[in-house]
Amino acid sequence: MEKILKVLLVSMLVLALLTACSDTQAPKTPEESNNEPVVQVPVENEDGGTSVGMDRDRFGLGAYNTEQVVEELLYIEANTEPIDEAHKKRILVTGSTGGLGQLTAMYLIERGHEVVVHARNESRAEDVRRDLPNAFGVVIGDFSDLEQTRQMADQINEFGTFDVIIHNAGVYGAPAEEMLNVNSLSPYILTSLVNKPKHLIYITSDLHRSGSLKFDEIVSDTPNITYSDTKLQIITLSMTVSRYWPDVQVNAIQPGWVATLMGFHDGNTTTPDDLRAGYMTYVWLSEGLEEGTDVTGGYFFQSKVDNSFNSIIHDETAQDQLMEAYEMKTGIPFPRNQE
Repeated sequence: MEKILKVLLVSMLVLALLTACSDTQAPKTPEESNNEPVVQVPVENEDGGTSVGMDRDRFGLGAYNTEQVVEELLYIEANTEPIDEAHKKRILVTGSTGGLGQLTAMYLIERGHEVVVHARNESRAEDVRRDLPNAFGVVIGDFSDLEQTRQMADQINEFGTFDVIIHNAGVYGAPAEEMLNVNSLSPYILTSLVNKPKHLIYITSDLHRSGSLKFDEIVSDTPNITYSDTKLQIITLSMTVSRYWPDVQVNAIQPGWVATLMGFHDGNTTTPDDLRAGYMTYVWLSEGLEEGTDVTGGYFFQSKVDNSFNSIIHDETAQDQLMEAYEMKTGIPFPRNQE
């Protein structure tokens, strides 16, 4: 009898262990996971492209786009009506291989605009050519390398003069020098070297309010720069260019905290702001067809003026100091009287 009890006890323990392992290893269905967004870390191949570039999955779900972004891309493709011929524009969108940049580019392409997209390398260019086959052209350059940014200016100028240039490319959570180069210095370089467009749009963040301009760090070989600092620099650049170039429409947009891979940083699985309202602000301001879009020196959130900004962005002394730091760092003077 004692042996039988021992056998039964061991059997019960084995069954319990198997049940526990099954519970912890079984993947949740969407219903069980409360429809949390699918977020995976991009896996880069040897040449700096993504795993999606190899397996050819459309729109890079899990590699360079979230489920929410892919759903929006499919929505745009199915529902966007073309614009009148008279209102079509030539538009450049930097950082357009994923997220808000790709959504904006896709919408503008479907509207019938001539849209030039940007990828950081040839592998990512292949991705965006597959995702946006009707793009007018592709320019290639890694903004973390300022020499590549300079060279990309030449590529851009080969397309002639643009109606709109959207400086959307940005990184978060990267090393300080990379964030400075991508988020702040590269837009300055392109603004200085690319043919002057009719409208410049710079993408910032409400986090700029907690940033500092840090002129000394801009010129440092080992900059101590945060994401917030770079976003204060870019919105200040926007206001400065609007003052230096009164013949060009210049504005800044903060798209909000939305459901892109950048939005899901630090393990976040939810975001407070509306994704569609974010990229449609880019479209609204770029097309310039509605009331409130014929302004310069503006700062916008969800297609409305946003007055919650750091007041230093309008300080002309600070603006001039920022441009001096940019010139010192890059060796490129800003062409105040460029024709």
